[in-house]
Amino acid sequence: MSKKTIQTRRKVLLLSVLVLGVLLLRAQTLAGAQTLEERVKEFTLKNGMRFLVVERHEAPVVLCSIAFDVGSANDWPSMSGASHLLEHMMFKGTRQIGTKDYKKEIPYIRKTDLLGERTIALRKEIGEWRFTIFQAFEREVIVGFTAAERECIGTDQYNEIKLFVEKVRGMSTMPYTLTSTPYLIEDRGKNFLDLYLEYKLAWGEIGRLLDEQRRYIERDELIETYTNNGAEKLNAFTSYDYTLYYVYLPANKLSLWMTMESDRMENPIFREFWSERNVVMEERRLGENNADRVLSEAFFSVAFSASPYKQPIIGWMGDLQALDRKKLIEYHRVYYAPTNAIAVIVGDVDQKIVKKMAQHYFEQIPAQTTPPPADTREPEQTGERRVVVEHFANPRLMIGYHKPTYPHPDDVTLQVLSRILASGRTSRFYKMLYEKKKLTAGPPWAYSGPGSRYDNLLIIGAEPRHPHTLEEVEAAIYEEIERLKREPVADRELQRIKNQYEAWLIRRMGSNPTIAFQLASTQIVRGDYRAMLNEVEMIKKVSADDVMEAAKRYLVERNRTVGYRIQVKKEAGKDDR
Repeated sequence: MSKKTIQTRRKVLLLSVLVLGVLLLRAQTLAGAQTLEERVKEFTLKNGMRFLVVERHEAPVVLCSIAFDVGSANDWPSMSGASHLLEHMMFKGTRQIGTKDYKKEIPYIRKTDLLGERTIALRKEIGEWRFTIFQAFEREVIVGFTAAERECIGTDQYNEIKLFVEKVRGMSTMPYTLTSTPYLIEDRGKNFLDLYLEYKLAWGEIGRLLDEQRRYIERDELIETYTNNGAEKLNAFTSYDYTLYYVYLPANKLSLWMTMESDRMENPIFREFWSERNVVMEERRLGENNADRVLSEAFFSVAFSASPYKQPIIGWMGDLQALDRKKLIEYHRVYYAPTNAIAVIVGDVDQKIVKKMAQHYFEQIPAQTTPPPADTREPEQTGERRVVVEHFANPRLMIGYHKPTYPHPDDVTLQVLSRILASGRTSRFYKMLYEKKKLTAGPPWAYSGPGSRYDNLLIIGAEPRHPHTLEEVEAAIYEEIERLKREPVADRELQRIKNQYEAWLIRRMGSNPTIAFQLASTQIVRGDYRAMLNEVEMIKKVSADDVMEAAKRYLVERNRTVGYRIQVKKEAGKDDR
């Protein structure tokens, strides 16, 4: 037998194996999808709360989750970050959980609310430009404390504030750093430095009251109750489109979850609000030192002019500083209602028992009107937009093209297109930009985002490999995009992408948590968990012509936003930005 014949047979055999693999994968996907659809049991309580239950008896455990149809896209005007802060507050307990004596907490909560609202009003009255200068002055005064004064203060923030105020009020003359700026200290009979001192004393009193209130607080009681009953993975996250709370429990602790979560939905107490708001604000500050977040926030704020996706999940600092407990309580009332919640339970449970328990624990929670979705839509872009940020981190590139989302058929076509460009070692970016031309430090990436409920972006990102530049990488990306417009994708390449998607869905259906998360997110964002199965069928029908036409329609300059992160040298003595 000739060498050529052997090679030919090997190719035929390899092709047969690939074809068989594809057929098996399709069969598994269809079987898995059908099995899943048959096994998902749905019911709705009288108050409008929906439940999806999947019985999986492989192990005596259950993943319990509740998804609320509210994310950062729903944040009210001047309240960006509300959804994320609310997620934090939902772990602070209820009237029964997290407290030794809730009635004794009430006076402290009321007093700190009044003081906190006063600090918000004072800061607005002072003005941010004055406030920034006064803060710097405060740091100078505190640095000048004597060793004896520092020892006396210790770690007591309240005493530090009192000493700072005492020293300022005892100054016969103000330093030049303050008097040299007109209208800073006083304007039209109003002393803004006095207002700043009042602001600081109010915060000191909030801290003192919170310390007293903590005598009645059982910190982490919610977490410890779950943990002591064998729970794992107790957590939550906020996305642009929804908020999800989940926990992994022994199957015989389902009633515990029903008890705890129905109480959390109906009777949350946002205790320690003012200190927790500071925690989130510090998280915001740390994010301002995160190079990737700095670029992505600038990029999305430019790419979107009207869409709620333009604001970050964590919120803008100015909005967080103006957010009070009363506003957050009202936000919770509107969005954390049974009509706006979907529970997904996956594991070793009986659907009939789950329903009886749900009726007992959740059905008594009053129904409310379903809140409206975010109605603002992004207008058509009419020209390329560019944004440049400077940072000490390595250069990075982001390119975004506006696109529709599901159920528009172009959404799945662009999903296929993005995988052709940047999905695995056989993708075009990997082979051309990363391997062949060695332009990038790592394989470029592509995805749809930042959310998926409203029209979003096809986002492409990459980091240049030294000494190559952002401009070189950007040009190489456009070359590959233009090739998609000129040359039809080969059938084999297209089929590979479809197989990848089916395999990804199979993996998502392989464990209790991934099943629950996929069901919850699809039900919230798409309106029906079956949409994930429909997407598979839509992707199977995508043709090479569809990909070419989508590239021509969407991946054009006038529809494009480009973000550059340019590396600059760090100045000595300055914090990372």
